[in-house]
Amino acid sequence: MVLLTGSLSNSRTFNILRQEAFMHRFGLVTVSLLIATLMVSAPAFADSPETLAALSKDQPGARDNPLTGRYKGAALILQTHKAFDELTLPSAAAIGEEYDATRHFGQTVTAQGEVTRSIYVTPPGRSTLEVVKNYRDTLIAKGFAPVFECAAAACGPSFRKQTYAWDNKATQVEGTDLDHARLGLVEAVFDSSKDIRYSLLKKDETYVGLFGALNAGGGFGDISAALNDRVSVLVEVIEPKAMEQNIVVLDSSALGESLEADGAVNLYGLYFDTDKATLLQSSTPQLSEIAKYLTANPEAQVFVVGHTDMQGGFDHNVTLAAARAKAIAAALTQTYGISAARLTAKGVGPLAPAASNQSEAGRAKNRRVQLVLR
Repeated sequence: MVLLTGSLSNSRTFNILRQEAFMHRFGLVTVSLLIATLMVSAPAFADSPETLAALSKDQPGARDNPLTGRYKGAALILQTHKAFDELTLPSAAAIGEEYDATRHFGQTVTAQGEVTRSIYVTPPGRSTLEVVKNYRDTLIAKGFAPVFECAAAACGPSFRKQTYAWDNKATQVEGTDLDHARLGLVEAVFDSSKDIRYSLLKKDETYVGLFGALNAGGGFGDISAALNDRVSVLVEVIEPKAMEQNIVVLDSSALGESLEADGAVNLYGLYFDTDKATLLQSSTPQLSEIAKYLTANPEAQVFVVGHTDMQGGFDHNVTLAAARAKAIAAALTQTYGISAARLTAKGVGPLAPAASNQSEAGRAKNRRVQLVLR
């Protein structure tokens, strides 16, 4: 048993210890005792002037979505906008406790299109009900209808943890070119909150998710102190929009040149159903060019290698990458008559990135299929 003494001035240390406490909740020290000890020994924090300044003005370049507008006096502190992306939103209460590894939403809705994720923070002294209801009523007046709504305990014990969490990067609104103060807010917002409310609304094929909570304490020191008693609202909007086809199909000549020069070539013109190994019709142009090269070079034998980004579980990504590589090899054999003996399908998932996974642009480069001469 480790004795915790002194003050914990590093809020990240506090969060790591808190996470480990949950993971070992049946050990000699209970979660409640450990957290109580940490909270007693932690120093009192004053509001950070830098954080307060960030809470009073919008993130540079961020804009309100015309559908939702903003609550009067709130600041748009964080925003991520994608011209085309996929987003999964809860459409039922959360199942499982916060520390439960199998926690999940009872039901979800997944949609693709133009995605905007924004976090607004109000001045102190407002209620979550008032703020979220303002957004909700605005959308109702524009013809939106509720799909799912919940408040407090009715949302389920792990709803907040699954919707936005300091230790789950996939849930966070990161933005780009953030200053130091906003980088701190990325993880600290929603860290410790109460009076949770959620509304999922839909009009035609447009979805809007509203997740609001009152910040109350938290493990990020002066950043949490600055957020205290302020309502934070995560506004997520998915608007239907066709994906721009910006990937240039690599023709057989260029494909062959890359293989001869480098022994491998990255291909981005092969498309699949989301989280599946089903090839889409839009993959035909690139498949045809691969087949053209292999037909013109009958001695060539290749590995077909599937790659993913770092999002999602590792084992799942490796399995998915392998299944997609096999689907490509099968299509080349069945549709174009390429001998199966010349094609070896493998999946490496996120193990060989072509770029950093810290940005969407980098993750897009990592989601690819590679041909490697063997």
